[in-house]
Amino acid sequence: MRADERDRRAALVARKEAALRRWPNRADDEFRAELNEVAHELDQMARALDEAQADGLDRLRTWCALGEAYLVLGQKHSLQAASEAFRNAEALAAMVEAQAHELMNLKHGYGCTLLELAAGSNVDLASEAAARLSSALELARKHMPVGVAHIKYELFRAEHTVAQLRGAHGTPEREAHRAREIE
Repeated sequence: MRADERDRRAALVARKEAALRRWPNRADDEFRAELNEVAHELDQMARALDEAQADGLDRLRTWCALGEAYLVLGQKHSLQAASEAFRNAEALAAMVEAQAHELMNLKHGYGCTLLELAAGSNVDLASEAAARLSSALELARKHMPVGVAHIKYELFRAEHTVAQLRGAHGTPEREAHRAREIE
């Protein structure tokens, strides 16, 4: 990846961060337009780097930046795009020597994306989210203690969702017990 491409990626990430500061509630149409533009440019960059078989670490970082931009948008189609971006980044992470904080951010972002996609109704996605968030928490404890509390909270949400969903589809005896409690 050339220096100008790295600078362009950094500028796009800075635009995302500036948009978050400018529109903290993330509900404004201008915010969505700005993030969509940032995501579109990052998507083009990530795909071009893949096509050029650029350095794996640069590709990983670009796919992660794209995933984070889509995650911030939070809409269903954006979350699906974020999941694809993080999946690509995760595949690259298996092939390169990424720094611990990059892996932690990848696992955290991917876990949060999967948790949002689970939407309280998909136990498989919620379980995948919990596994990735657990990995992120391990990395945070060793390499970035300041991130532990936030990741713990997201992991709790994922584990709670899994427990709720598994409990909601309990054994016939449990369902009968629940029915008696409701009466």
